[in-house]
Amino acid sequence: MHKADAARIAALLRPAKRILISAHRDPDGDSLGCQLAFYEYWTTQKKCPADIVNHGSIPLKYRFLDPKSLIKSPSQIKRRPKWDAVIVFECSSLARVGSAQSLIPEGVPIINIDHHRQNSQFGTINVIDQTAAACGKMVYDMLKFWKARITPSIAQQLAAAIVTDTGRFHYHSTTPRTLELTAELMRLGADITALSDQVYYSYSLNHLRLLQHVLSGAQVSSGGKVCLLTLHNADRKRFGVPMRDLEGLVDYTLYIRGVKVGALLKELGPRKTKVSLRSTDSSNVAEVACLYGGGGHLNASGCTIDLPLNEAAAVLRKAIARARNSSKRSR
Repeated sequence: MHKADAARIAALLRPAKRILISAHRDPDGDSLGCQLAFYEYWTTQKKCPADIVNHGSIPLKYRFLDPKSLIKSPSQIKRRPKWDAVIVFECSSLARVGSAQSLIPEGVPIINIDHHRQNSQFGTINVIDQTAAACGKMVYDMLKFWKARITPSIAQQLAAAIVTDTGRFHYHSTTPRTLELTAELMRLGADITALSDQVYYSYSLNHLRLLQHVLSGAQVSSGGKVCLLTLHNADRKRFGVPMRDLEGLVDYTLYIRGVKVGALLKELGPRKTKVSLRSTDSSNVAEVACLYGGGGHLNASGCTIDLPLNEAAAVLRKAIARARNSSKRSR
């Protein structure tokens, strides 16, 4: 984020007495870290009230980020406060905030801070940086421009945003600056070991048994370059793992030597399949996701396909093959 952008945001927020903070539905580590870091700054250093409202529950592995249960669902807002401004993190379109959108008062200014390529510029102020490894990096820049005090807890939230949205520094979005910023956050109090223990090493036994089941059905195609994992809703329920706790399962597709593109397909209903996509090379999985109304980043994206799971897998496999051929021709 540039200094001028931070100044524009500060000017818009200056008269606000209470703000609404939100992000995309089914929040991940980046969106949660951004919201909680900004909330702490706004309420403790600016000493102004704020509310965090998200559509969807927090995955078990991220609940340690919100020990005070600051994040509410729209259904928990019984009496709507008077919000003077709204700040939305890591959301490519306003529709992606889900049911939280219905809470946004008409005419209230919206600040849109994001790093997705396909952002609809829905805000009164739009600050979009496609080069940022995580939205957490943009929040860090903004707070530094404002001369905010980066407390150990803010540092931990921003570190969670960066570590998780770079795939533990695995994605191509990771730059020397990403690592330098993470080191700075550690100096300011972020505990990367504790963070990693909570996010990556705290699965339940049922989760591991579900993982075993899903991996046993791995489908590898395109000469070993593409891997698909599928999960039927009945199997998920049999193992007792909530849908919200399946984030990260798609990453196992890339653990196979030679695989460049991976996808996890989760059955949501008889004719609805949720897809998570990952890649390790120049294959642009965001282009694949966009075909079905989704989006995201070059190496990490998602979408929903209105087809039964097995049919969705068939059309997705073809779409991935076309995307890989397209990326080869453009090189």
